[in-house]
Amino acid sequence: MDTNTGYLLADAAHPLISSGPVWEEALLYGIPAERVEELCACFERISGKALSSRDILSELSGGQKVILMVCLSVFSQAKKIRCVDLEHSLDAAKHEAVKLLLESSGKAIRYEEGR
Repeated sequence: MDTNTGYLLADAAHPLISSGPVWEEALLYGIPAERVEELCACFERISGKALSSRDILSELSGGQKVILMVCLSVFSQAKKIRCVDLEHSLDAAKHEAVKLLLESSGKAIRYEEGR
């Protein structure tokens, strides 16, 4: 039986973030437009960087892309998230903040080391 079935993949070594604006990325994750402002506030709390729905994602650093990927995963409709190399590109404080966000999401979280 494949235990990965149904998991949204959040691979910090290879964050799947487009180069367009935040609102387009939220659309790809199935996040309603009315929740994008809340998503951006969550990102700012963890990263310290303000982000709006029109900001272009190609301007984010590697660590900021990881944080955004996790925020998008949490705000998505996915019930399970598979996190790989979660600490990649994050300092200890941001790594801890991301883990707290994931664990408070009510979703099933699976942590893995990279391959």
